[in-house]
Amino acid sequence: MEIKWSKTIKSMPHRIFKKYTNKLSNQIGEYSRINNIKIDYVVPILRSGAVPAVYIANKLNLIKFAPIQTKWITNNEKRETKILLNSLELLDKTKPYNLLLVEGTFSSGETVQVTVDGIKKILPYAKILFACVVARMPESLPKNVDKNFYAKGLSGRKAGQLFVYPWEFKHEKEDHWDRKPENIFY
Repeated sequence: MEIKWSKTIKSMPHRIFKKYTNKLSNQIGEYSRINNIKIDYVVPILRSGAVPAVYIANKLNLIKFAPIQTKWITNNEKRETKILLNSLELLDKTKPYNLLLVEGTFSSGETVQVTVDGIKKILPYAKILFACVVARMPESLPKNVDKNFYAKGLSGRKAGQLFVYPWEFKHEKEDHWDRKPENIFY
């Protein structure tokens, strides 16, 4: 199903964002407890996953972070999604780490899929738990992770709803400065 993006952009108040990250933290904590899993690293997908990752890590008392930056970029009118920064490359490739991959909004899944594939390529024994604040079409969450978590699911006509988190600005949503080629880390 192709998402038709709405031109209406709603703001997510901080209290709602906090409610969602608390819900995620509770889901992840309960799953970890039941399955006797100790999360080794919180892996935020920069930029969207950075703030939710910090909230979740604080709630679950997780202290090790290994950020990853995956972005779609356009060069010579060709668009591709690339991993630009991967701090996981510094880890021992033979260990079975438990990773909590965090994203703000799961939309098409392209960024998450490229990220998961990149992680599995360098850490083949890692167990990946994926968490996002909002999942557009939650039935499309990645299948090649060990467990998916989301706080708010949007399906059908609501799947195209655009919104901004408390630290974002509506006027930058469609044409954000971090998408400009000169601001992309190569």
